[in-house]
Amino acid sequence: MCGIVGIVGPGRAAHLESLEAMTDALAKRGPDARSTWSERFGTGDEVVAFGHRRLSIIDLSDAATQPMMDTSGRFVLVYNGEIYNYRELRDELLALGARFRTSSDTEVLLEGYKQWGESLLPKLNGMFAFAMWDRVERRLWLARDRVGIKPLYLYWNDGLLLFASDLSALKRNPAFHPEVDPVSVATFLQHGYVMGPRSIYRSCRRLMPGESAVWEAGRLSIGAYWRFEELGAPHTEPMSFDGAVDRLEALLLDSVRRQLVADVPVGAFLSGGIDSSTVVSLMAAVAPGRVRTFSVGFEARAFDEAPHARAIASHLGTEHRELYVTKADAQTVANDLPWIFDEPFADASSIPTVLLSRLTREHVTVALSGDGGDELFGGYRQHLRGRALLPWLRFPHALRAPVAAALARCLPRGSAQNAARHLTARDGMDLAYRLVSAFPRDGIARAARLAEFSIPETYAEAYARSAACDDSRRAMIADLRTYLPDDVLTKVDRASMYSSLEARVPILDQEVVSFASSLPLSITWRGNQPKAPLRALLARRVPRTLFERPKQGFALPLAETLERELRSWEARYLTPERLRADGILDPQGVEALVRDADRRSREEAAGIRFRLTALGRWFALHVRGEAAP
Repeated sequence: MCGIVGIVGPGRAAHLESLEAMTDALAKRGPDARSTWSERFGTGDEVVAFGHRRLSIIDLSDAATQPMMDTSGRFVLVYNGEIYNYRELRDELLALGARFRTSSDTEVLLEGYKQWGESLLPKLNGMFAFAMWDRVERRLWLARDRVGIKPLYLYWNDGLLLFASDLSALKRNPAFHPEVDPVSVATFLQHGYVMGPRSIYRSCRRLMPGESAVWEAGRLSIGAYWRFEELGAPHTEPMSFDGAVDRLEALLLDSVRRQLVADVPVGAFLSGGIDSSTVVSLMAAVAPGRVRTFSVGFEARAFDEAPHARAIASHLGTEHRELYVTKADAQTVANDLPWIFDEPFADASSIPTVLLSRLTREHVTVALSGDGGDELFGGYRQHLRGRALLPWLRFPHALRAPVAAALARCLPRGSAQNAARHLTARDGMDLAYRLVSAFPRDGIARAARLAEFSIPETYAEAYARSAACDDSRRAMIADLRTYLPDDVLTKVDRASMYSSLEARVPILDQEVVSFASSLPLSITWRGNQPKAPLRALLARRVPRTLFERPKQGFALPLAETLERELRSWEARYLTPERLRADGILDPQGVEALVRDADRRSREEAAGIRFRLTALGRWFALHVRGEAAP
């Protein structure tokens, strides 16, 4: 686990000289070692350079330091992540005549590329972002894991390619021009995160989950080697519910076994919910020794899952530690968020995730997480709401519109009214996108100074490409393509790496993902119960009385915890004068969004203010260069 940076292309001296600063910008991702490598090629006017910050997890020796060159001296690799099946691949390569100097998964990637070329990617089971330089062909190959657990940003300009795990590293290179992208601003206002492949900067993009890229002779090409949208075709053979649970159990046990492999202590996040409890229950079945678990709690009982986590831990016999989040704790982390996330990010659950990671890192270096269960098994409210509303779309729009208007008038203000307005959706994709949106699209366009704002291309493409599935499954796949990597996994990656902790996600193992996506919805939502296979699997190891309860989510009470901060940030960053000076938001458009917030519940209103002020605070730090007040 680590952070990576790289430069390839025209070798102006200032670009190469920035390599050290780019590498140092990733210090929090890798405190254990730091190294760089570079060389000129061609006529000497071009340069390739790699930087690496290391968090040592597998093979702690100096021999496993990166950037790493293969034994022939032809290939150089810089890599972030873990290959969970590296031992099996190593054995396969040994049988083919490969020789190894280390026991690291890094060298397995090098030797695997020598043997199989780009056909190596389908063989990899893990989380990764890497760059491989061929010194003979003068060719750079980059790739990102299938579901987007590890990040990789690309900046491409006039033949020069910069790449890095974080935007903060790219900004240390003088070639980087940080011009804010108004479309990214709009998607952030709508969702609380920037949706890939865009970044917050116009000329910088993310390598998407399941994508690889090649730089050669000054040209960059990007393509997909794996897509969520190609999943979802139901099993051709009939499968019983119990048979599905058996298969899921076998796949998850294999995944947990693989992800327990490390040369450092391993523990687990435990919220007391279904997903993390399932992971911990499987760890308890296969881990050598007693499992170490960690959770956070809140004083507000409606948000506090710590007692549930404690009960699960007691039943499974884990060595359990918990931290109760105080207002002071939450306020301190909230102030730090623009430093932790170098793009605008407004998922309030990032605050307890940072605190949980800090607690966990005091005891272990690797933590297994339960992320991915809601996305794969339809656990979010919008999935069930969409399923309930889809039959209405069979009626002509002219009949639905007056019904929606009447419901909006008689229902309570806020989210209930918004739900009624979903009845006017044009089609299944429009309905699915409305259900994950905070505002009407015309309001977003006005606030972000755009002529119009439509469904983002990535979301629309994911929905359209999965046409073989029904509309409910297509909505889930669109969330897997967008919300999972750009919100959930971004949150876990940045929050854990801020404490130099490696987080692993067994539920997102590629075999589990493929299997879950192939299940018929009658199994996924058995009797309209979401996540039915996961529930049944957990019930084999934990009494249902310990986990069957209304979904809480991993969040903190924003309105109560950050009331003072939200008022202060709003007064500082959302004034018409400040908005006009910043130039990225329209003051009247923002005022309209704030009025919309005031018509909602206190907690929803706080969430919208948190989102708007997060953008202002990010801009102040990363564009204006202001220090925090």
